[in-house]
Amino acid sequence: MNAVDILSKLISFKTISETTNKELSKYISQYLARYKIKSQLFEGSPNQFNLYAKIGPNVDGGIILSGHTDVVPTDGQNWSTNPFELVKKKKKLFGRGSCDMKGFIAVVLSLVPKIKINKLKKPLHLIFSYDEEIGCIGIQKLIPFLKTVKPKPDFCIVGEPTEMKLVNMHKGKKNFLVSFNGVESHSSLIENGVNSIDYCGEFINFLKDLQKDLIKTKNNKKFNPPYPTINIGKIQGGIAVNIIPKECELEFEIRDTPNLNTEKTIKKIKDFLKRIEKKMKAKNKSCSVVFKMLNNFPPLETNEKKKIITLVLDKLKSNSVNSVSFGTEAGVFNKVGFETIVCGPGSIEQAHKPNEYVEEKQLKKCDEFLTKIIDFLY
Repeated sequence: MNAVDILSKLISFKTISETTNKELSKYISQYLARYKIKSQLFEGSPNQFNLYAKIGPNVDGGIILSGHTDVVPTDGQNWSTNPFELVKKKKKLFGRGSCDMKGFIAVVLSLVPKIKINKLKKPLHLIFSYDEEIGCIGIQKLIPFLKTVKPKPDFCIVGEPTEMKLVNMHKGKKNFLVSFNGVESHSSLIENGVNSIDYCGEFINFLKDLQKDLIKTKNNKKFNPPYPTINIGKIQGGIAVNIIPKECELEFEIRDTPNLNTEKTIKKIKDFLKRIEKKMKAKNKSCSVVFKMLNNFPPLETNEKKKIITLVLDKLKSNSVNSVSFGTEAGVFNKVGFETIVCGPGSIEQAHKPNEYVEEKQLKKCDEFLTKIIDFLY
C-alpha cells in the first residue's frame, strides 16, 4: 500500500479526541504484523491507546518517529466533502487529519515494507499516541515507559505539519481551573453574602497585569507573538441577577516560551489567590479558592549544536532552523531525554479547519526525507 491508500484508511477512523482510537490502533498493529513487526498497545485511558513498535536490532540508539492519532472535531464546520473520507482534488488530499497528522503516519507506515530490517545497525522506534489535541494527554501517560524503554533511542522526530521544515523550538501550554467559592445571599443584603464573581474579577485583573509584565520582560523574537501568553478561555458563575453568586469558575492557559521560569510564574499566581482567599475568609470562614492544573506540556528547545539538528538539516538539504508558537509532543520527548525536533508534511494553517488538506508533494517530500533518515540507521 502506498501512503495515499494508507491515509485513506486512517482518515476513515473517527478518532476525535476523547473518543476511542482502538480500531485505528488495531489496524496499525495488524499492518505492522504483516511485516513481522511486533507492537505494544498501552491503554492510557479507557479505550484509548498509545502504540509502540521497535524495528531492528535490540541495541541502544536509533530514532523515534512519532505522531498522534487523534483529530479535532468537525461539528459546526462547513465541509464540502465527507471529512472522514479521503478526497483528492488538484493534487490536494482532503479529510480530517490529512494534515494534522495522519499524513505523516501514513508515510511512515508506507515505508515499513521497504526497510531492510536485517541490515539495520540501529533500531527505528514508532510511537503513535492519543489525545494530543486536548493537551498531549496520551503521550504523558506513556512517560514512565519512555523513561525506562530498552533499548533507549537517541533521537526523536515528531511529524507535526511544518511544511517539511525543521523546528527546534516551540511554546508549551499549561491549563488551569480556578474555583471561587463564596456565600449566597439575597442581592438586597449584599453584606450577608460573599460575591464569588467579584473576587474572580480581581483575579482577571491580576492576570491582565501579569501578561503586561511578561510582554515587557520575557520577549523572545523567535516566536509570534514574541512572549508567553495568558488566555482566559472560559468563565461561569452565578444563577440569577438577584442572588449574590456563591460559585464562579474560570479556566485559563499559559503558553510558555522556553526562557520563562514557569514555576516562578505559577507561584505568583498561587500567592495572589491565597491573598484573595484570605480576603474572602475574612468575610466568611466557609469561603475558599481552589486552584487546579488541568494540563501541562513543556515547551521545546533543542540546541542547534545537537546531533539531531545536524542530521535532519543534512537529510533535508537545508540550513534553516525554525520556531513555532503552537505546541506539540516534542517537548515531552525532549524532557525525557531524547534529542527531539519537529518536522512533518503539510501546513499548520490547514489544521483544524473545514476542508483540511495536505498536498501530495508534501507527502512526497516527507517520503524522501524519512527514507534518508532510515538509510542513516543502516
